[in-house]
Amino acid sequence: MNKKDKPDRLYLRVSNRDKGRITALAKGCGLSTAEYIRQRALGYEPGVALPDAFFALFEKLDALTEKPFSPEVNAAALALMSDMEHLIAPGKENAWPPPDSGR
Repeated sequence: MNKKDKPDRLYLRVSNRDKGRITALAKGCGLSTAEYIRQRALGYEPGVALPDAFFALFEKLDALTEKPFSPEVNAAALALMSDMEHLIAPGKENAWPPPDSGR
């Protein structure tokens, strides 16, 4: 940005409730409130930033795929997937474990 492109300020009024919701949504996307509002106003839909714990669990799940299949490995994989789902959508009904495949 050069000196001619000095940024302007834009002010808006929102209720305390809306401000809290906007702030929480911005935090969930890993953005400042200003950047979140800017992106939304320009038509972007910022995605939710997944916590580092999600990626750590994903790496453990990936490591399990290298092991030969066994009931223990299957149980460990299902437990990790359940933990990952709780990080993504806490408090929501989950689909894990999946229905029995009959194997």
